[in-house]
Amino acid sequence: MTLSASPAQERAVRPKRPRHLSQAMRCETAFRLILSECLEDVATNHEAVCAGDPTALHRTRIALTRLKAAIAFYGRMVADTEWTRLKSELKWLSTYLGATRDLDVAIENSKGQPEERAFRDARAGAFDRLREALNSERYWQWFDAMWDWVGSGPWTAKQDRRAAQRRAVPVSVFHARRLARWHEKLTRKSRGLQGMGKTKRHNVRLASKRLRYAIEFSDGGLPAEDYTVWRDILKHLRKGQQILGELNDAEVRREFADGADDQQQMTVKRQAKHEKIRDRKRKSQLLRRAAAVYRKITG
Repeated sequence: MTLSASPAQERAVRPKRPRHLSQAMRCETAFRLILSECLEDVATNHEAVCAGDPTALHRTRIALTRLKAAIAFYGRMVADTEWTRLKSELKWLSTYLGATRDLDVAIENSKGQPEERAFRDARAGAFDRLREALNSERYWQWFDAMWDWVGSGPWTAKQDRRAAQRRAVPVSVFHARRLARWHEKLTRKSRGLQGMGKTKRHNVRLASKRLRYAIEFSDGGLPAEDYTVWRDILKHLRKGQQILGELNDAEVRREFADGADDQQQMTVKRQAKHEKIRDRKRKSQLLRRAAAVYRKITG
């Protein structure tokens, strides 16, 4: 299988390697397996994303979010100047992916509503820009450089004793310590969730995603009895993430509606006037549910 590109740019997808973390595995080996899986998911969905498939787009965004979470999870072990550069390029790509995905969600949540047509028009333009980015030389250079960095980036060649120790730490030791730290951070961030503003609530959502993915990465790398505890937390994290996602989707939809042209805004605002009380009640209900879920996660 090859990725969608011009003949001169065709690149074979790397062979897919199953991810089997074990407790004794070195952290550098685990990191390579996790990142390879994320990049393989991006490669697998590339053609479908370029064809306009919303599901493939969503999967690509998840793969890249997991990739960033894994890099943050391993922290200092993989921090180097090359990742700083690649991260900047990933931010460029994520802007196009995010804009199109947000509109997909807004369309799905606006079926039969006055703003649906405006969202679809905006989505067409956003997707054209995304497709151009995904087929650009800049994208392919970033994608190949990511593979090179995972396998032989500067982080792999650091010779000082501390760097070598970080790469050699067994997964069971590092993951247990790191999961506990991330869980503690989420506990602090999520206090007072019901009274939070949009920005702080968004930060809780991001921290929840990271912890969720980190727990999923740790499957097989922790003793069974320890992972059982994290599996229970994972169940609640998925539920909490869904609730906070509903709140975020509603806010994104309102922002898009506010950006519509004058005639569309008049129609949208007339309807919004009737929906305002209902939306306020819905938000209050979602926040109460989210607070209850996060008490289970952090308790």
